[in-house]
Amino acid sequence: MNLFTYGSLMFDEVWSQLVRGDYVKRSARLQGFTRRRVHGDVYPVIVRSHECDWVDGVVYFGVDEDDLKRLDVFEAEPYDRQTHIVVVDGCERHGADAYVLKDCYRHMMHDCEWDPQWFEREALPIFIGSYRGFR
Repeated sequence: MNLFTYGSLMFDEVWSQLVRGDYVKRSARLQGFTRRRVHGDVYPVIVRSHECDWVDGVVYFGVDEDDLKRLDVFEAEPYDRQTHIVVVDGCERHGADAYVLKDCYRHMMHDCEWDPQWFEREALPIFIGSYRGFR
């Protein structure tokens, strides 16, 4: 299974704490979605949006079932793992699962967009310190 990631899982420091496998990863874009901050936390969510919207992220190829189970536990109840088409490196189209916020949890979502550069620069150490022990 290919997995499109758009938040904390894009970063090796987080990904490597959760999975056991070694996966090829490439830049990817998911069209028709928007990425927003979560109220009171440093990670994002994605929800369906206008077809002209997109979310940039990373796709990991061939993620095995054991690692997907660990990732499902990490992402938990607010998310639904859904299969969508992603555009890889600007031209290739691949099917990939993505963790999409369930409609009943939209109250978690802030109006502000989530910035991966800000997360890496300022929030990644906080996030890693808060989410240890998911192996």
